Amino acid sequence: MKVQIIYSSLSGKTKRLAEAIAVGITEADTWTLHNLKDGEPELDGDIILLGYWVDKGGPEKKMQEFMKKVSGKAVGIFCTLGFYADSTHANQSVNAGIDIVKKNNTIIGSYVCNGALSEQIIKMFRKNGTQGTHSTSPENEIRWSIMASHPTKAECELGAERFRERIEIYRRFQEKGLPFKSIS
Repeated sequence: MKVQIIYSSLSGKTKRLAEAIAVGITEADTWTLHNLKDGEPELDGDIILLGYWVDKGGPEKKMQEFMKKVSGKAVGIFCTLGFYADSTHANQSVNAGIDIVKKNNTIIGSYVCNGALSEQIIKMFRKNGTQGTHSTSPENEIRWSIMASHPTKAECELGAERFRERIEIYRRFQEKGLPFKSIS
């Protein structure tokens, strides 16, 4: 079973997660890792894992456009964001990616974890002053500094485990001729 991991990363945090998932998906016969900034790969995998950094509550623009081209595949979605991974915002952000691909694909799983805002985004937010959601409030500054180290090794291992398990389930269903029903 061939797995393609295609990601976009602004701060390097989604790349870190994608690389950890690649190393951890031992159930795959082969895998490839592709950064979308290097161009769009041919979609020839049995399973496609799509990873992105969250922008405005969903996949960043380049990944959104690429996701619209994915069809007839078993797909997993993962993302990183500079906010709480167990928040409503995080859930909506991963679901925004799922919503783009679910009509024409089978969703095998998803994973969202803390990431870090890029320095570029933090500088932009600092121009907003100290008021508002995206500001340099003391609360945001604390969160940004703590989340700068994410995703952690444990978060990366959990993401790898999520997809390792889903790939194995999908593979076994395929071997038995059973349909894998999309989870979304």
